[in-house]
This record gives sequence, C-alpha cells and structure tokens, in this order.
Amino acid sequence: MASVFERSGRWYVRYKDGHSRWVQRVSNARTKTEARRLAHDIERQSERQRLGLEAAPRQENSDTVFQLLQRWAATRLDAPSAQRDGYSIAKHFGRSEVGKLPASLLRGPDVENFLAAKRAEGLSPETINHLRGFLSRAFNVARRPGWWTGPNPVTDVRPLRVPRRLAPDYLRFNEVLPVLAALAPRWRPLFATAIYTGLRRGELRALRKTDIDLERRLLTVARSGDRDTTKGGHADVVPIAAELVPFLAAAMNSSPSEFVFVGLDGEGMTGHLRPEKVLRSAMARAGIVEGYLHVCRRPGCTFKESATDATLRRCPVHGARLWPKPKVRKTRFHDLRHTTASLLMQAGAPIHVVQKVLRHRDPRMTANVYGHLAPDYLQREIDRLNFGISGLETSEPEPFAALVLRAPPVGARAPKRNRKSLVASDAWLARSTGLEPLGRGWITSR
Repeated sequence: MASVFERSGRWYVRYKDGHSRWVQRVSNARTKTEARRLAHDIERQSERQRLGLEAAPRQENSDTVFQLLQRWAATRLDAPSAQRDGYSIAKHFGRSEVGKLPASLLRGPDVENFLAAKRAEGLSPETINHLRGFLSRAFNVARRPGWWTGPNPVTDVRPLRVPRRLAPDYLRFNEVLPVLAALAPRWRPLFATAIYTGLRRGELRALRKTDIDLERRLLTVARSGDRDTTKGGHADVVPIAAELVPFLAAAMNSSPSEFVFVGLDGEGMTGHLRPEKVLRSAMARAGIVEGYLHVCRRPGCTFKESATDATLRRCPVHGARLWPKPKVRKTRFHDLRHTTASLLMQAGAPIHVVQKVLRHRDPRMTANVYGHLAPDYLQREIDRLNFGISGLETSEPEPFAALVLRAPPVGARAPKRNRKSLVASDAWLARSTGLEPLGRGWITSR
C-alpha cells in the first residue's frame, strides 16, 4: 500500500515498484491531496508492472543515483578537477534523498526539487549548474558500457542563468615591485615567474629544469601538478622576459632536485600549497592595503575600530594600545595570472599576443576578460560619431520656462482668436515660441 509523508516542506511517496522493492522518492506535489493522487497513480502503474501487463524498468538499472555518479567519477580520474568533483558528489549526493533513489526511478521533477533545495541552502547558480552537469554527464556516459539504457532525466531541467562575473583582481603596475621586494628570498622566484609568465599554480609546481632554456629565453609548459599534461591537454612554449632570467637562474641553482621550485625538504611542492597567505602578507608589508582594523588584544575585550592609517590608538575601555591589522584585498595566487594579462594589455600588447602568452585557445575569451584594459579601448570606434559640432557645447541653452513664457517679438500682432483664424493663430504661436500648440477639441451645442 503506497503512503505519503511530509519532510522539510516537501511531500514524499513510498510505494512498492514493479520489482517488488520498496521505494521512497520526493514528489512535486504541493498538497497532501496531490501527493495521495500521485501515490495512487504510481501504485497502479507498479501493480501493472508486477502483473506483467506493463514493462518494468530493467533490473540492470538498479544502481542508485549516487552509485551511478561514483561510476562516472571513476572514469575520469585523470581530469584536472576529478578530486574536487569527487568531493562535491560525496557532499551533495551521498546522503541526499536523490542520491539514495534508484537511477531508474529518477525523473525531471526529482532533479528540479533537489536543485531548488540546494539553491535554498545558499549555493550559487554556478554551483547548482555544476551539480546538474554531474547528473547529466553521469547518465550520458553510463550508456556507453551499458550501465544505463533509459532516457536522461536531466535533459528537460534547464540550467540557471549565471550572472557575469566582475573583472578579476590583479596587481597594479606600481604594486608589482613592492610586493616582490616584500617577499622572502625563497618565495620571490616563484611569484616572479607567476607574474612574468602567467603560469597556473599546478604548472609552476610541475616545472622542471629541462623545461627552461635560459639562453633562448623559452619556457615549455607540458605538465600540471602530478599529471603529465596541462589543463588544456597540450604542451606550449612561452617566452621568458629579460627581467625574469635572474629569478629563474637563482631558483634552478638552489634546487637540489629536477624541479625548479621545491619545498623545504628539497622535493617538489605538494598540492596542498596555499600561497595566498604568503602573497597577502607581502602586500601588507608593502603597504598595499585598503585600511586598518585596530583591535584590542586584552582578554575578553572585543573593541574594534576601522581606520585608514596605522597611527597609534588606544582602547577606550582599558587604555591599552590597539593592534593595527592591515585589511588587504582578497587577492588570490591565480590573480597573478590575471596580472600578467592585465598589465600586458595596459602596456599596449595586442590581444592575440596576450592570448598566446596565456595559452587560451579562443582569442574571444581573452578579449572578453581583458579587452577593457587595453589603452584607448573602443575610443577610436566611438570617435566615429563625429558631427562637426564646434562651440555648441560651451553655449548655454535658454531656460525652458523662459522659452515658454517668452513674450512675442516686438511689433508682432497676434491674430484674432476665432474659428476661422485658428490655423493662422497656431502657426503664429509656433513661430514665436518654438513650441507646437496643444490640441483642442470643439464643443458645439445644437
């Protein structure tokens, strides 16, 4: 006997399917009455399947949605985002009702309700679309080895519209030198290479001495992290700036291994490296801050005061000195890649050159992200609107009220106001004021 129950504002249906297995699934019913009607329809269909009057879903499709996602994740262990995607699948599908549902019973409304619940939890539209994409790709890939033979239930679920991101952060031209000077010597070559070449963090980790030709000033990007390929799946050669040569030479001479950049143990850097803290500390020491938060460090005191400088201040409660904590921009290590592109564009480098340095396949991506930073961006095109206007912008227009209330010219006589002279009167008003008269309607009496 099918039953219904409510949980977290949603109605669930529990019934015995065509293979005599008890199944519990979320429905799109809004009321208990709708849920009961749906449960009755599903029970009738399942009974027909058990009696052989209607084809039941194949037993091979007995994997749950979560198991199907795990199968798909296992086929792409070499992908750059495989580990991160695996975490997301376990986090969002592992204990969810959709994840426990047999894949053969998943329908579009189930996916929509699941994504709506995740949206209510505060997930961004981009993350919601990622979860939808996991499901869609898992069902599509499962068809190839025969794990799945039914339709893809995600096909009719439309992705959310993702708002366009703001321009990425980057170090300004006058900030690069102070930041490099504020870094410790062991970090300076790594950050300098990131700024001058635009390499990603994983590509810097995997960089080997054999990838660098200082004589010809060429650098080969062939690996990323622990993988023998890059994010784009191909090797590229990028030029080495003249100012970068001594930094690379110092890193190669001090490295005891085949890698250019190494950790404290002399081996290659691990994937757990988080250089953002090093970068922001260097920015703070260089004075590249948005202000200071003066805090009292006395136990139990929560006094805080924001200021634009680090001038000595005292706590109004205890009279103790306040500690100035610099407020640094939330600049990421990946933003150094944006720094490379942004400063090249501002220096006048053509878009196709920046595209080659960043190794973008599509130049439109480079133009969309960094095109607004190019000097005279769109200025030459907007200047095509040239009407030969000269001096008009400096003349002051006559006030509107004066234009309306202006008396008729001296010597001008207004025509008599009667029906026969209406047309002449309107023409005189238009010439004297520059405005068209109001429309009039005639009321006649019989």
